[in-house]
Amino acid sequence: MNNARTEPTPGRIEVICGCMFSGKTARLIELLSAARSAGRSVLAFKHTSDRRYSPDALATHDNRRFPAQPIADAARIESHAKAAEVIGIDEGQFFGLALVEICLRLREHGRRVIVAGIDHDTWGRDFPPLPQLKAIANNVELLHTPCRVCGSPARYSQRMIPVVDGQMVGGPEEYEPRCANCFVPLKSPHPTD
Repeated sequence: MNNARTEPTPGRIEVICGCMFSGKTARLIELLSAARSAGRSVLAFKHTSDRRYSPDALATHDNRRFPAQPIADAARIESHAKAAEVIGIDEGQFFGLALVEICLRLREHGRRVIVAGIDHDTWGRDFPPLPQLKAIANNVELLHTPCRVCGSPARYSQRMIPVVDGQMVGGPEEYEPRCANCFVPLKSPHPTD
């Protein structure tokens, strides 16, 4: 009889953040694919409001994909992810502050949680829950892409068209990456906090 104790695998929270078009979803897909190739059970989630390229897959602007469950709120992630060792969450900013507690609990249960999202909103403010997740993460990857105006590293997502009916999800037609010098915050009112 083997008396060796098996220690649970320590959980982790990893954050991939940056502006739009900086490669966050591509990096998330890369990490999830590597975990799956290593024999880990992997599950990915995306917010139901993000239907830009696929309703049931993480999808990059250049059409790379990874199967994902659409979820409307953070609380449902925990119940759906019980069997997964590695959990990927795309567009974390759509899940609000409730995502922080969910990620903490999943980490406590030995899960590796990888969250990708935008950390500044279109007004240039911190975009919850990314700052809160970065503060508790085991690892943070900050991605950049060239500013569409000057080519410097971009940290902001410039909204190019007015917001209609509160709809903020968009792609290349609605946003472009901007550095701090070229970024102009959206002029319409901030959403209520």
